Amino acid sequence: MNSIHLAIGSTVSRPGDLDGNLAQITTFARQAADDGVNVLLTPEMSASGYGGFPEVLATAEIAGQGRIYAALADIARETGVVLCAGFVEARGELRHLAHYVVYPDGHFVVQRKHRVTAAEAPLDPIKPLLPVAGDDLGQPESLEFIIFEICGVRCAISICADAGIRDLNAYLAAQGVEVLFGPTGAGGRREDRVTTAELRSEEGREHYLQIFETLFSPGRGVLDCLAYGRALAAVNMCGYDGQRHYHAGHGMIISPMGEVVGFFHGQPNLDRQRPMYAHGVVDVADRLWAPDAAGRYLAAAPPAG
Repeated sequence: MNSIHLAIGSTVSRPGDLDGNLAQITTFARQAADDGVNVLLTPEMSASGYGGFPEVLATAEIAGQGRIYAALADIARETGVVLCAGFVEARGELRHLAHYVVYPDGHFVVQRKHRVTAAEAPLDPIKPLLPVAGDDLGQPESLEFIIFEICGVRCAISICADAGIRDLNAYLAAQGVEVLFGPTGAGGRREDRVTTAELRSEEGREHYLQIFETLFSPGRGVLDCLAYGRALAAVNMCGYDGQRHYHAGHGMIISPMGEVVGFFHGQPNLDRQRPMYAHGVVDVADRLWAPDAAGRYLAAAPPAG
C-alpha cells in the first residue's frame, strides 16, 4: 500500500486508573473504526497513567499477559484497528516504560523507552544511559527499536525523550521507516496553565497566548518528515493527573511532504481540557526522493541542494 490511515487520541489518563484510561482508548478506537482508520496512536503511558507513581507501577504486566493487553486485544479485534497504547512492562525485576502495538488478530509488539526521565523514576530504560556532556539524560549505549509493519508500511515508535537520541533520524532512515509514531506524556506546571476565570483579565489572556503559542506549531518535526521521507504521528496526554502533572495535550499527523493532515493544538485552559482525537491519510510514497536500492530513504543526512 502507498497510503495508511492514521488516528491520534489524547487521553486524560489518571495514574493507575485502568478502567477510566482504557475506556477512553476504547472510545477512540470505535471512532477510528467508523472513520476507516488503520492504526490509532495514544500517548505515552496512556493505559497505566503517566509517571513513576506507586499506582502506576502497580499496573505493570508481562507483555501480552496482563489486563491492559487483554483489553487492547479485545477492542482491536472488535474494531479492526491496530492499537498503540502506553503501559508499564514487567520483565523479571525490571519495570520498563513501554508501548504496545496490538493487532486485530491478537499478535503484538512492544517498544521500550531508552531515555527514562526523572519524572518516570524508578522505571527502567532498555539499556544503561551513558553520561554525555550537555545532555541531562545521557545517551543509550545501544539502540533497540522494533521495526514493524501495518498495511505493508514500515513503522517504528520513538517514545517522548527518545526523540533526543543522537543520530536517530539516520538510524530510522537506514531501517527504511516510513511512519514514525511519537507518543509523549510530558506534564507541566500549574503556573503554565490558566482557567476560564483567569481569561477574563487582560493579564490572563496574555498569559494564555504566551502558553498557546508554544502548543500550536508542529515544529521541526515537519522538516524531519521532508528530509527523511517519512510520515509522523505524535500525540501528548491531556489534563491534570490529580497528583503532579498538568498535561497540555496536543497531536499531529504529518505527511512525508511536510503537510499537516491531522491536528489538534494543546489546551492550556484547565477548564476546557478533555480527550481529543484527529485522523488523516498519508501517502508514504509521496516524498521528495525515491528510496535507494536497499530500500532506505536516506542513510545519513539529506543531500545538499
